[in-house]
Amino acid sequence: MKKMVALALCASMMFSTTVLADETSGVDYYGFEEPVTVKIGLGSLSEFTYPEGTDATHNVWYDLYKEHNILLDVLYEVNHSQEETKFSAALMSGDYPDVFYVSASEYLNYVNNGVVADITDLYEQYASDDLKEYVAADGGTAMEKATVDGKLYGIPYMSDYGYDLVPLLFIRQDWLDNLGLKAPTNLEEFKDVAHAFTYEDPDKDGKDNTYGFAVNGVDVLTGGMGSLNGFFQGFGVYMGTDGMNFMYDENGEVEWGGDKAEEVKAALTTLQEMYQDGTISKEFITMDSDSVNEDAGAGNVGMWIAPIWGAMGPISNIIKGNPDGHVTAVPIPDFSGKGDNKVLQENTINQYCCVSSQCENPEVLFKILNLDLQKLFSSNDAEEYQTYCNDVTWKMSVFRTMKPAKNYDNYLKGVVALETGDTSELNVEQINNHNNMKAYLDAKESGDMDPEAPEISTGAQLYTVFGDPQGSYAAIDQLVQNDNFIISCYQGPYTDVMAETSSVLRKLTVETIVKIITGDSMDTYDTFLENWHLMGGDDAIAEAQSWIDSNK
Repeated sequence: MKKMVALALCASMMFSTTVLADETSGVDYYGFEEPVTVKIGLGSLSEFTYPEGTDATHNVWYDLYKEHNILLDVLYEVNHSQEETKFSAALMSGDYPDVFYVSASEYLNYVNNGVVADITDLYEQYASDDLKEYVAADGGTAMEKATVDGKLYGIPYMSDYGYDLVPLLFIRQDWLDNLGLKAPTNLEEFKDVAHAFTYEDPDKDGKDNTYGFAVNGVDVLTGGMGSLNGFFQGFGVYMGTDGMNFMYDENGEVEWGGDKAEEVKAALTTLQEMYQDGTISKEFITMDSDSVNEDAGAGNVGMWIAPIWGAMGPISNIIKGNPDGHVTAVPIPDFSGKGDNKVLQENTINQYCCVSSQCENPEVLFKILNLDLQKLFSSNDAEEYQTYCNDVTWKMSVFRTMKPAKNYDNYLKGVVALETGDTSELNVEQINNHNNMKAYLDAKESGDMDPEAPEISTGAQLYTVFGDPQGSYAAIDQLVQNDNFIISCYQGPYTDVMAETSSVLRKLTVETIVKIITGDSMDTYDTFLENWHLMGGDDAIAEAQSWIDSNK
């Protein structure tokens, strides 16, 4: 493992030498001499649709793999939310993909049951310099998590140091302006704004058709739209999107993130009061992430919690009804009033890229990843970027890899370019973003906006993340500058007990939270905690403590 990490770290100094490395090693990192068929399953992102004339086997990425003698055999194609369920069914049938994602919760289970191949030696032989740099982005921590008993079974899906997962509070800024209010910084201000957004006609249309705060009642712990994870974090409670997050207690011992009963009850008391007051929709119980997105886009709700992309979907529809509609983002307010509020920087490794133990050519995993990274990371050619990396086509690649923290870099450079007009420091992707955002801002300033125009709609979406000084990455930057993050004390892989109990315990947690918001006694949470610990929670905590003790 140490040798692997050292190789990965050294690779960070050789980012531009891929071709030379290929020639000197004699290894074809990107394809085969003869055609090799590889079975895959596709999980399309919810907002993705194929451009006219393309489909799963007729697109630029499929053709790229084919050029390198990698022939994709698409076994199935489903929405990303159904991907894990579909894979499980395929696995049970015995005919499952050769290369695939594995969630962190299933990784150890698949390793122990021989579903995934040992790729330790293959990594050293076939990983390109781009790939080695990719997995070394966090200094080797991700690769440690992917290693089981000294062997590597999956390539961690690196992302953004957790920045893109951080919950933020999104607010209709134009509604605040209409009512002479400011973004909330504490609990009382939050409740006041929610009440005003519900009862003081914030959109000034003379109708009683708005409410204050959207909640995803179907899955309150989701990392998507309407999550309550961020709300609880405002009270110093860190359950995690998987409901299996561990923190140190005041004595330095491991506890579950939801064990702080009094803090949880304070949060639930507020939510219960808001539900009774009508500032949370009475329909929230049946609302999922898509429903919250629809309500926000329709101008029905003024505040919601989501990751950095939380305004991208709504703004396209908001500006159709109101060209001056404006959504801003702020860090989660200090709801506890203690003045030390921090947000959870979740474990960024929630998926691994794996190859089946039944695959005849397991090195194909690396050749696909190498190709993905070469096009998505290394190219600064405008034509090649437009071909493989634009807003639509990158989603057709097999693993859809993203450069770690690229979104933060896009914001830091993008907001400056909009302010100064100097685009000389921008790469191809950033120039593309800049042009779209500029088109939106120019149209808004001129008063001649066509919200249906693709460049206007796209520009408005991108602006909420990368261009707005009050946007989502501006809020992330504020957290970074103030070091307002906290991390889990447990950074290891899912243990057997965690994998076996997490879904049941998570479901129990969600059901309990919803019941209390809608009127159950706060004592219900005490009963729930007892059951949580008895139903495997204590064993999961013990395993987390054991891992921490052995890795100190």
